[in-house]
Amino acid sequence: MIDLHCHILYGVDDGPETMEESMEMCRISLRDGIRTILATPHTLNGVYLNDRSTILAKVQELNKEITKFEAQSSELGVEETHSAIQRQPSKSLISELRTPNPELEILPGADVHFSPELLNEIEEGKALTIGDGGKYLLLEFPHQGIPHGVEEVLFQLMVRGIIPIISHPERNLEIAYKTQRYLEMVRMGCLGQVTAMSLTGEFGEEVKRVADKLLKARLVHIIATDAHSKNNRPPILSSAVQAAARIVGEAEARKMVTEYPQAVLDGQRPNVP
Repeated sequence: MIDLHCHILYGVDDGPETMEESMEMCRISLRDGIRTILATPHTLNGVYLNDRSTILAKVQELNKEITKFEAQSSELGVEETHSAIQRQPSKSLISELRTPNPELEILPGADVHFSPELLNEIEEGKALTIGDGGKYLLLEFPHQGIPHGVEEVLFQLMVRGIIPIISHPERNLEIAYKTQRYLEMVRMGCLGQVTAMSLTGEFGEEVKRVADKLLKARLVHIIATDAHSKNNRPPILSSAVQAAARIVGEAEARKMVTEYPQAVLDGQRPNVP
């Protein structure tokens, strides 16, 4: 599986504070069947300013640590943690989602807060596209609503060949009660990324209700963990895939963590419903 939104880099935002915590999140991810993680620290949100060079350096550091650990032990991810066990779904579903390759790769990205100056910030290296590929941008709106003028910025991004992926729309208050504006963004060509814990109900019943509604209407296309820690917000996808399967079927749910995010990494348009 591919996790397209994960705060796995230590010391850059409100995610893990140490390399040891980052590595523990890697172990949980690997055990859950995740083989590729997009490191997407917050940026341009008024608190964290993680530019392109900072993220690329941190990703390189974490990949080196993973490689070193794998060289020392072939059992990366074998240990169990109480929180991970509690959240895991049936073994049959996990076995279908897992791949035989034990290696884990971290790729660069960013959870970019919306700004009217977004185009300039991308050009100046203040905002990083997914995989540093210049094709997709993970874009976060303020929790309380959608800012004025968003549609024009989204249009200008797409004119320049960058497709916005709206992160966790189910947790945006305006989208929760007035879906029409977000619907038009999807019609424009944007994609939507739903958080795993929203689908499993761990952000509350109201958020789950909105997540299920967007999923049923095919207004979200990628499931990602948006993980921040090893305990409270761990990097686990398989439970959410199982939850999504009850709404859209197992085949479509699997595509939301495999085929569709892979297309994004390849710079292609995923063949979403």
